[in-house]
Amino acid sequence: MTGTSCHTDQETTWSHKRTVERFNQEDVAQKYPAEFKGTFRDWCEKNAIRDAVSDLDQGSRVLDLPCGTGRLTRLLTKCGFDVTGADSSPHMVTRAHENWRKTGGDAKVARFEVRDALDTTYPDDSFDAVVCNRLFHHFNESETRVKAFRELKRISKHQVIVSFFNSFALDALRFRLKHFLRGTKPQDRIPIPLNAIVEDLEEAGLRMVAKVPVIWGLSPLWYIIAEHEEEAVVIQKPGTKRKAA
Repeated sequence: MTGTSCHTDQETTWSHKRTVERFNQEDVAQKYPAEFKGTFRDWCEKNAIRDAVSDLDQGSRVLDLPCGTGRLTRLLTKCGFDVTGADSSPHMVTRAHENWRKTGGDAKVARFEVRDALDTTYPDDSFDAVVCNRLFHHFNESETRVKAFRELKRISKHQVIVSFFNSFALDALRFRLKHFLRGTKPQDRIPIPLNAIVEDLEEAGLRMVAKVPVIWGLSPLWYIIAEHEEEAVVIQKPGTKRKAA
């Protein structure tokens, strides 16, 4: 894996900066989905998330980062977790709080804060687990992913659950073919091999213990359950969609 010693911090985190700027806009927050749709893919995604968090105890303190406009809040609270939603965009956080309040959400079980995934400023071990949904497919560079993984590990006592776009999927092949035919070079949402994500996790001191594809072989969206390397135990439950590491 390429080291970071010969790169400036600005160079190694350019996709993070681009992502922050892209979503830190009021009009983007206004259009961003606050609920899952009634589609088959959204149904599969919700099931995958429930599966990914199924080993966490009720009452666990869970950080949803980035929370966007609160799309996962109700799902995670229904699982019995104490949820903190955080996002680098104040506009997203404002909408997430408003959406939660308008739907009768209890402020005792969910609250929302402005935080950045690369430097959250939370104390060490602040949460039992961190759920990082739909962020890492915006991070093109391994160095940025490793930096984010290290921060998520630092603030999580047990599990770090992240989604990414796996290059092993029909939709990923369509994505590459589309850009090839157009003669364009994709800059964002680029599917990457599973082994590349695993290497980034390991460099950050995490180990994949299970993986959950949303729609195996079709959708590039996969979830990885990772634990601190020194504590990791491979998970495999009968009757679930999980794949052991």
